[in-house]
Amino acid sequence: MKDPVASLEVLAVTAEGKELKLAVRIGQPYLEKEGSWACPVEVSPIYGELADIRGVDSFHSLWLACSLVLKLLESFKSSGGKLYDGEGGEFPLEGYLSGLGGKAP
Repeated sequence: MKDPVASLEVLAVTAEGKELKLAVRIGQPYLEKEGSWACPVEVSPIYGELADIRGVDSFHSLWLACSLVLKLLESFKSSGGKLYDGEGGEFPLEGYLSGLGGKAP
C-alpha cells in the first residue's frame, strides 16, 4: 500500500511459536462512483491486503477499517497468539480498545 494514513508494526508470536513482524496499514478513504466511501486496509503477512472497507462517508469507512484491525489483532490473541511492541514489551491492545469500553468493536 502506498502512502498509508496510519500504520503500525507489531511483533506477533503464533500459538505454535512462530514469530512474525506484522505490518498494519490503513490507506486514504476514497469516494466511489456510486457515492459510498471505501478505505484500504492491510494486516500483513497474516491477512495481507484485505478488501477495502466501505462506509457511508470517509470518517465511517476509516473508523470501520480501524475497528477491523482491532478485531483481527484481538482474534489473533484469543487463538493463543501473543503481540509485542517494538521494545519487546506486551503490545497494549487493551489500551487501543479502551476507547471502545474495553471491548472489541
